[in-house]
Amino acid sequence: MSKLGLVLEGGGLRAAYTAGVLRWFKDNHVNVDFVVGVSSGALLATLFVADENEALELLAVDYASKKENVGWSPMIREFAPVGYNYLFKEIVQKELKLDMNKVINSSIPLEIGVYDLYGQQTLWLTNKDLDLEWKFVHASCVLPIAGRSVRIGERRYLDAGLTSMIAIDRSLANGCDRHIVITTKDKGFVRKQNSKHLQFILDVMYARFPIMRKQFRLRTGIYYEEKAKVEALEEKNEAIFLRPSKDLGVKRFSGDYNQLKALYDLGYQDTEMRKEHILKFIR
Repeated sequence: MSKLGLVLEGGGLRAAYTAGVLRWFKDNHVNVDFVVGVSSGALLATLFVADENEALELLAVDYASKKENVGWSPMIREFAPVGYNYLFKEIVQKELKLDMNKVINSSIPLEIGVYDLYGQQTLWLTNKDLDLEWKFVHASCVLPIAGRSVRIGERRYLDAGLTSMIAIDRSLANGCDRHIVITTKDKGFVRKQNSKHLQFILDVMYARFPIMRKQFRLRTGIYYEEKAKVEALEEKNEAIFLRPSKDLGVKRFSGDYNQLKALYDLGYQDTEMRKEHILKFIR
């Protein structure tokens, strides 16, 4: 039997685009058989399988654009440039009161990637592996230079984007023969190697983890390999690759409310423009 997989890339604040696409999917009753998400894509994946439709825009636009999320405020409050504790402890759990049980018990199989810092490897967790306090989803969003690793039991975890950004291989491994892939970068996006300055900082921060430091240097190549794999599947009509039709200037860690709302709306509009193709593809 044919299976349809949904693959969600991360991208920090650029995930507002993905949120707009997912809202269009919900409004147009697009159903999938499997979802995998990395980084901010992991958080949006949990909202999608739990039918938390209103939270898509709230988290990707309203709360993402607040000063507590990125900048000096989290530097003061959390000693990190991104307020991951603010997002997950104050917003996801307390203000929005999102229920992890809806994710765990969803009828849609889900995987999110987390990086096991001590094991120096990526783990793929299913709905049933997730915790009620959202710690694994929190960890899945934490970029190595942007926040503190999340302690769960005796281990510490981070964003799996270190080893996989567009997790098409997980969709294939789960038996999907058709795929919808959402990326947050426009077609002209060029991913560059880490600057020498950034790489030096990462090498110092993670001096105890030699495999991880090597993985930092391989990351750009992996991104292009995964992107090429999706494009090859698209050529065979086995995938739809959804990405922003234009660059609105939102960066991983920079974008105000108006920019994020415009990017969210662009995600919705771009998907509406491909409505006929998408609905035919998923039949």
